[in-house]
Amino acid sequence: MKKSLIIGIILVVFGFVSLIIYSYLNNKNDIHNIVESKKKEDTIPVYLDATYVAGTITSEEGNSYYVIFGNGYQYIVYMNDKDAIKLSKYLLDNPDNSKRIYGVTKEFPSKYVSNGIKFANTWLDHNHTHEEDGEDNHVHDITEEQFYEYFGYVYIDNTIKPNLIVIIITYITFVIGILFVFNYVNKRYLNS
Repeated sequence: MKKSLIIGIILVVFGFVSLIIYSYLNNKNDIHNIVESKKKEDTIPVYLDATYVAGTITSEEGNSYYVIFGNGYQYIVYMNDKDAIKLSKYLLDNPDNSKRIYGVTKEFPSKYVSNGIKFANTWLDHNHTHEEDGEDNHVHDITEEQFYEYFGYVYIDNTIKPNLIVIIITYITFVIGILFVFNYVNKRYLNS
């Protein structure tokens, strides 16, 4: 009977400790630090304080690779199209605010680099054209090497929610621990 109390207490403590440790580790990974270090590592939990959704590089099955600004830089974020629309609307309605989004890093697929370059060149031409003799000059065409300088080697996969997985596991552990403690209390005090 005391075993259920001990198991319950251990599970409750484990749930709290795992949530605290994960929150501490996760909050240290700003995507900008990963991009600046030129890391190509996958599955690093990261966040981005998004301020503007610039557009789509390419789409696949209800998810797209978006260019999203945050902290004065642009990043590539793979996310559900419905979530991107909600994010864009929120940021347009609240221009003085940012919205934190989470995900994990993944190496940007080389098959989409040309799409990313086209997007970047179009966006740069549209937002930073120089007129000489009445014509627009495309002085902002970027190369593949410059693409990686602008966006980094990794993108944020927002379709994988590391926080959600950890929180679910933590709460399940916590609830099971509480059930063990409740079972002990029920048998010990209520049935005596």
